[in-house]
Amino acid sequence: MELLQRVVLGDVMSIVRVTVRTFQNAEHATLFLGLSNGIEGFLKERGIKADCRIARSQEKAHEIISVWIYDDEAHMDEVRKVLSEFSKFPNSLNPKEVAYQADVVTTIRVGVTG
Repeated sequence: MELLQRVVLGDVMSIVRVTVRTFQNAEHATLFLGLSNGIEGFLKERGIKADCRIARSQEKAHEIISVWIYDDEAHMDEVRKVLSEFSKFPNSLNPKEVAYQADVVTTIRVGVTG
């Protein structure tokens, strides 16, 4: 029998931010992914916790989707400020960005930990 865990966050309001970056071509998207590999170490060095997933679209190789989950507004501001130092990407990449931000109201985890 599968265990279904439903967490209603109540007083703790986390924030999810999804960004879709559309690059000129798949090579630019690959370059962005390569540059993004350093984000984990960059945040660790500064003692900042992070929860992020970066993915490449299955249908459009030039599209990169990132999903960040923040504890609250202050955490989001802190992470985004530090990342702005890191993300000095070459102007040639210059992707079109569309971002969506929302307050998390429910988390459902089935058969996962962490």
